[in-house]
Amino acid sequence: MRKFDNPAEILESTKLVQRFVEYVKYDTQSDEESENCPSTAKQFELAKHLVGELKELGLDGVSMDEHGYVMAELKGDAEGVVGLIAHIDTAPAFNGTGVKPKFHENYDGSPIRLAGDVVIDPASSPDLLECKGDTIITSDGTTLLGADDKSGIAAIMGALETLMANRDLQHPTIRVCFNPDEEIGRGAHKFPLKKFDAPVAFTVDGGFPCELNVETFSADKATIHFKGVAVHPGYAKGKMVNALTYMGKFLSRLPMAETPECTAKREGFFHPTDTSGDAAACKLNLILRDFDEDVLQKRGERVRAIAEGLVAEEPNLQVEVEITKQYRNMHDELAKHPEIAERMLQAARDAGLEPEISPIRGGTDGSQLTAMGLPTPNIFAGGVNFHGPTEWVSTRSIALSTCVLLNLVQAYAGD
Repeated sequence: MRKFDNPAEILESTKLVQRFVEYVKYDTQSDEESENCPSTAKQFELAKHLVGELKELGLDGVSMDEHGYVMAELKGDAEGVVGLIAHIDTAPAFNGTGVKPKFHENYDGSPIRLAGDVVIDPASSPDLLECKGDTIITSDGTTLLGADDKSGIAAIMGALETLMANRDLQHPTIRVCFNPDEEIGRGAHKFPLKKFDAPVAFTVDGGFPCELNVETFSADKATIHFKGVAVHPGYAKGKMVNALTYMGKFLSRLPMAETPECTAKREGFFHPTDTSGDAAACKLNLILRDFDEDVLQKRGERVRAIAEGLVAEEPNLQVEVEITKQYRNMHDELAKHPEIAERMLQAARDAGLEPEISPIRGGTDGSQLTAMGLPTPNIFAGGVNFHGPTEWVSTRSIALSTCVLLNLVQAYAGD
């Protein structure tokens, strides 16, 4: 086995950075309001581009299905199959149109200033201080960057490119899937699991180097509909029931100490994401998160209790609560296969890292895929500050992810 522990070698010998910069220029934001798959047709554009790249590399079975799932296979010289997965879409939370990547070469540790008074400061993003001397890539400050998860796609492509150029490296058959709609929790919904046909896979969808994940939040979505009584405001006394007012009361009764901005590590939260409507009727969407599924269920019960309390105060108010399952913590299933995490850890050690298994305060497609019978932990892809204008990635970090992948697939050649 050849150990890959030099990211500079990967950066010099592959098109990793060139590919990443090309990927982020594609607007691939998903849309939770859409019922299509992919949820936005523009995701097809990057998917088609990836099909072309995979064919150019010489992989077998390159295809894209009607839902935008891109698949390919690199046949191995050892028994077994390992899957590598990354997602095409970017988050709908912030503008993803017209991404203009900016290079900050030989980074010196100072704040990075972008358009619109956007500043990426080591004081609030301390991982920057570990990247002195690196090339940092950001957006221009008017959009997100899209390192989540286009750096994951680039890392996988870098590994494939290296394996194709070094045919003496032993590895099992590698199956790759680039999928849509992870950011809205649907990346696994139409995943071609039967065709993928792998006993183990790895998503490359994590953050800064050294971070490896075998545990995620469990997640539900709560949709609360408020229906009031509409009356002309000039004659409303004793008659009007303002749905927006009661939505505001509902929000005020959520515990502030259990919001994303007040929680960390293994603490769960309630998070209002968006609203719509008017004084007559309105809708509020919340996401509920916790590492413990029983506690998550209790969060749903607390949402219902707040709604019931409002109706008790104003009988002419109607409040309906709908809670839907999104994904579940993959830890319980992955714990049945401890060798998977150990190989992942060793691959990172072989890359010269001191890896840390940490819970993801979020989810990956691996959460649902693991529940569907495909054990799928998560490997870092290098990005930081996802979903907003301060997102950044070090080119060395993406290359380190490629190193880990190369070490990992070689380790599976020993089976």
